[in-house]
Amino acid sequence: MSNPSSESEKEEEEKKRRRRRRTNPIALFMAFGTKGDVFPIAAIAAAFGGEMKDYRVFFVTHSAHQSLSAHLAKSGVTHVPISSPPVLAVQEDSSHAGSSEPSFSLQKRNVTNAHRQECLSAVESIFGLEEVIAGDFILINFFALEGWNLAELFQIRCVVAAPYVVPYSAPSSFERHFRKEFPLLYDYLQEAPSGKVCWKDVMHWMWPLFAESWGYWRSDVLHLSSIPFTDPVTSLPKWHDRDPSPLLLYGFSEDIVEHPDESSSFSQRQFGEDGIILFNGQLFCFAGSIPYLCLFPKCAVAVHHGGSGSTAAALKAGIPQKVLMACALWRPRMRFQVPYTLHSLLQSKHVLQKYLHKLLNRMESRRL
Repeated sequence: MSNPSSESEKEEEEKKRRRRRRTNPIALFMAFGTKGDVFPIAAIAAAFGGEMKDYRVFFVTHSAHQSLSAHLAKSGVTHVPISSPPVLAVQEDSSHAGSSEPSFSLQKRNVTNAHRQECLSAVESIFGLEEVIAGDFILINFFALEGWNLAELFQIRCVVAAPYVVPYSAPSSFERHFRKEFPLLYDYLQEAPSGKVCWKDVMHWMWPLFAESWGYWRSDVLHLSSIPFTDPVTSLPKWHDRDPSPLLLYGFSEDIVEHPDESSSFSQRQFGEDGIILFNGQLFCFAGSIPYLCLFPKCAVAVHHGGSGSTAAALKAGIPQKVLMACALWRPRMRFQVPYTLHSLLQSKHVLQKYLHKLLNRMESRRL
C-alpha cells in the first residue's frame, strides 16, 4: 500500500522539476471594485506595460470590465477576467427558505469562495509552473486583498496602489481586541524595526487581513498560517523572519497625493500649487488628496463617481450629490442622475453649469 505522504512529496518534486526557467520577470496587476477603483490601476498597468518591455504584464479584474482588454492589449498587457461581479446585488431566492442563514449571506459566501478560487487559479496559471525570479511582483488595490495572500503563498513581492487615500479605517475597538487575542503578535508589530511591517501598517490599511474569513481561506485552501506574520505550525510570530513594510503607492506619485503620514489638512497654498484653474476661473481641478469630511461640508453639491466612500461622505455632509459613473450599487439609490459621463461633462462648462444650477434650484425649493 502506497504512502499518501510519499506520493504527495513526489508530486511536489515533479512539479518543481517541470518548472520552466525564465529570464523575463512578471508583473501581475490585480484590481477589483467598480470602475473608479479599477480603471486607475488599469491605467498604471498599461503605462507599465508600454514602458517595461522586458516584463510580461497581466491584469486581473472582473469580467464586467472586459472593455479594458483592448486598451490593455495595445500596451502588451494580458487581461485575465474573473467572473465575480464588481458589486454583489441582492437576489430573491426561495430555495433557502427555512435556512438559519439569510439567503444574501449564503449568496455572498458562495460568490466570495468562487471568486477566491478563480484568483488562485489565475495566479497559479501565471506563476505556478514557473520559478519565481527577481523582479516579479503583484500589485493590488485595496479591494484585491486576495493578491496579498497569494503573493505570500508564491513568495512574490506585493505592492499596494490606490488613486486615493484609504477610504476606511479600523473599528475603534480593533486594537483592544487584537491586543487581547494576539498579545505576542501585537508586541511583535509594535517592536518592529524600521522598514519592517509594523503596527502602523496594520492600523493604516492591513487590519482587514486579520478577519476570520481570510483566516479560513489561508489555512484551509492556501495552507498558510491563519494569521498573517505567524508561523503555520506554532502560530507564533515569525521573530526570525520579519517581512519588509509593503510599498504603498497613492495616486501616481507622492507629488500628486501626499503620503498618509503627512498632515491631511489642506490650505490655500496647497490649492494653488497642486491645482489648475479651467474655464476662465469657473472650474478648479485639484490633483491632490482632500479629506471628504473636511471638504464636503463646504460644498454646495458633490459630483462624483459613485464610490461608497464619496457617497457616504456626501450623505453625512447633508449636501446634494450627482453620481456620474454607473456604480451598480449606489447610483440607483441617488434621486438625481446625470445622463453624461465625466468626460463628456468636462467637454463643456455649459453642460456642467446647467445641471448643477438645476440641482441647486431644486434643493433650494425644497428648503423653502
